[in-house]
Parts: sequence; structure tokens; C-alpha cells
Amino acid sequence: MKQYATADIRNFALVGHGASGKTCLSEAMLYCNGQINRLGTIDAGNTASDYHPGEQQRQISIHATPMVTEWNEKKFNLIDTPGYSDFIGEALSSLAVVDMAVVVVSAVNGVEVGTEQVWDHATRNEIPKIIVINGLDREHVNFDQVLNQCKERFGHNVFPMQLPVTHGPGFSKVVDVLRSELIEYNTDGSGKFTESELSEDFQLQVDELHQSLIEYVAESDDTLLEKFFEQGNLSEEEMRDGIHAAVQNQTFIPLFCTSSTSNIGVARLMDFISKFGSSPVDRAKITALDARSGEEKTVDLASSDPVVFVYKSISEGHVGELSFFRVYSGRVSTGVDLYNTSRSQNERFGQLFIMNGKDRSNIGELAAGDLGAVVKLKDTHSGNTLCGSFLRVMLKE
Repeated sequence: MKQYATADIRNFALVGHGASGKTCLSEAMLYCNGQINRLGTIDAGNTASDYHPGEQQRQISIHATPMVTEWNEKKFNLIDTPGYSDFIGEALSSLAVVDMAVVVVSAVNGVEVGTEQVWDHATRNEIPKIIVINGLDREHVNFDQVLNQCKERFGHNVFPMQLPVTHGPGFSKVVDVLRSELIEYNTDGSGKFTESELSEDFQLQVDELHQSLIEYVAESDDTLLEKFFEQGNLSEEEMRDGIHAAVQNQTFIPLFCTSSTSNIGVARLMDFISKFGSSPVDRAKITALDARSGEEKTVDLASSDPVVFVYKSISEGHVGELSFFRVYSGRVSTGVDLYNTSRSQNERFGQLFIMNGKDRSNIGELAAGDLGAVVKLKDTHSGNTLCGSFLRVMLKE
């Protein structure tokens, strides 16, 4: 995989209650770009994410699993997280190192306890959120009811970027509010779709929603509001920066419609993330504590001195101890020496990897904002910070 500019990286976690479809959504994302050549299923135990024997036996996610794919010239570092309360710590630790939370809500069960837990945690940590109502091809689905539930629980600024034409078995068509068009997906799981004009009935409804969207975006950018009054409308390109800003400050919370097992709606969700989603640049400066004095220090994405945070460690067969990390500043490469400020221990980085479940790809270097994994650190554990020679800090666990 090529090296990406920091602004072209999208770090996000798929979070939500158990059985809302996060693992299948991650599977569809990998499949859309050809990262995998078939859609695995929970029942078959062959998804890229749930590869541990315990996960396959219980048919639930137990571990947070990092994966990577590319879409529209952007690098997606996505983490599929468990949703059941016994393993919620895996989801919360993953939220510590991403720039956006994709909150998956079951189209059948709606907002559940696990949904609220991860939402509240992301909100406390000022992580922007988008919502995906997933499983719209299942029996007993009521989209309007779940949408209203999301608005009641998470705020009336929850905004449907798409509307299902029908839901339940046979779901394949959605109305795109941003582009004011009808999207019909193939039902063969390919994720491919065709676009066409809306019928008059849908056009009236979408026109009203489009106006509301412009108003939300305008709250983040007064110049766009002026353009709207002058032109009577805004193109997608004109709204791009405004939508990005509105997502960052949560002026509105975008909501999408998918069926991950049928790969319906996933490509357009990925389009939105690539165009408008958070990048590490949006969190370019974070607060840390000086390792010696305990005083607050700023870690700047643009700094050349490396600061790395390990958010997860796991022992893997045939590999040994794997440490998963995010680079907050500087660069790391194979053979670099860093200092673990949490344990007062020097560490030398061995092989670096980017991960797709159990599959690993060697990479020589990772720059600020990126996620990766390293093998066989001597005395480094989850929640530890590793630094270069000059800036010795500790990040919050």
C-alpha cells in the first residue's frame, strides 16, 4: 500500500450494540474495494474481522480488530469493535485513537444499551459521529420509528442523508438527499448501483430535506449562506467544506441506510467518509502530560519528534506479542528506538505491520496520524506512550 498524506487518512471505529451488523459492515467495506474477494458471513465464521476461534464459536466479536482499505484515494483505517457489555472496553479503547465514530444501529432493534454507551463515550471525548441504520432488508423493520428514536436519544439534529424507498426483504433502493437522486443497488452483493431521477413525490420530500441540510451547513459557514441566498441552491462541491465543518462540530449528525450482508448502501457511505469524514488533521493538536513534571504539554501532528500511543496488545499464534498503536507526531520505522514514558523503558521497534484481521502486511514506515502494529516489544502494554528523544510525554489512557 502506498504512503498517504495525513489529510488523506480516515481513522474510524465501527461501534454500537452487539448484533447490529458492525462486522458485516466492515466486511462489505473491504469487499467494495477488492481487499477481499468474497463476502464472509458470521454463520460461516469466515469474516476478516472475527477470526479468533472464540469469536467464530460464539458468533460475536470479542476483540477490536483493525483493518485497512482504500477508497477514492483515501486510506481507511477502520476498527471493528465488540458491542456486548462484557467486551465494551475494546470499543472504548479503540475510540481513543480514531477521529470519527461510525455508530451502527440495528434497523430491527433500534437504539440499545450498547449504542448509548459508545455514543456517550465518543461525545465526552469530542469525537464526531455518524449513524448507520443497518439491516434494512430484514423482517419487522420500521425505518421512521428508528430514525425518530435516534433523534429523541441523540438530538434533533440527526439528519437522514438517505431515505429507503422500501424496507424489509427486497430492500435495494434509497433516495440520496445530498444529490437529489434515486440509487438502486444490485441485489447480487456486488455493491454496484445505478442512479436516476426522483419521481415527483420523492422530489418534493427531498427538496424540503435539502433545504434543511443547507441550513445546517450554513450554521458552520456564513459565506455558504450568502451564496445560497444569491444562487437559490448550492452544489455538492460548494457544500463540501461546509459539510465537513458541520460534521466536525456536530451541527448535524448524518444518518445513512445500509444492508451490510447484501452490500447495499455501503459504497455511498464510504463515499461520504472519504469526502467529508474526519482526518487526523482535524485533531492536529492533543494534550498530554510531561513525563517528568506532570505539566500539560501539546503534541502537534506537525512535530518531527515521534509520539506513539499503544491502545491494544494481544498475543497471536506464530507471531507473539502484537502491539497496536497510533502515531500522533513524527514518524516511526523498523529499527527506530523510542522511550516508553509509562514504564521508563527503552524499546526498539521491530517489524511494522498494517493489519486486516489475521492478515498482516509489512510496512517500512508510518507517519503521523496513521495506525499500525509492531511485534515483540519488551515491556510495553496497552495504554503506554512511547516517545522520541526530545518530547517526553504521556497520553491519557
